[in-house]
Amino acid sequence: MKDSFDEKKRMILAFRKYSRLGLSAPSLDAFDAFRRIEGCCRNRREAHELLAVYDTLRFLRLTGETDAIKALYAVYFYGSRRPLRKNDVTNRVQRHAYETSCDARTVYRRLSFAFGIYRKMLSDNLFD
Repeated sequence: MKDSFDEKKRMILAFRKYSRLGLSAPSLDAFDAFRRIEGCCRNRREAHELLAVYDTLRFLRLTGETDAIKALYAVYFYGSRRPLRKNDVTNRVQRHAYETSCDARTVYRRLSFAFGIYRKMLSDNLFD
């Protein structure tokens, strides 16, 4: 299923905001993450998106998908305080592919896998 442009942009912004709030540290426990999310969100939808990011990262860690986590950190979490510029994501994907000795398509595949998990966590229909 192809994502609409707005849906893809919302996903990217949710991951970047999650990192900007300092929630991307692996040592952060669930209670601290929930407290920070509760304190910074303006509405319920935003909180739900950030909780879906938290659950996605937790799921990826538990299933051993470290390559997908590394791709997310390298592409979306790095430099999350700066606004995105033209070709910023593409350049980060190319750099991560070079550093991990894999193809850029593989990095995009890993990001797509992580976004699929995020969509499942956001929809709350985990068993579809």
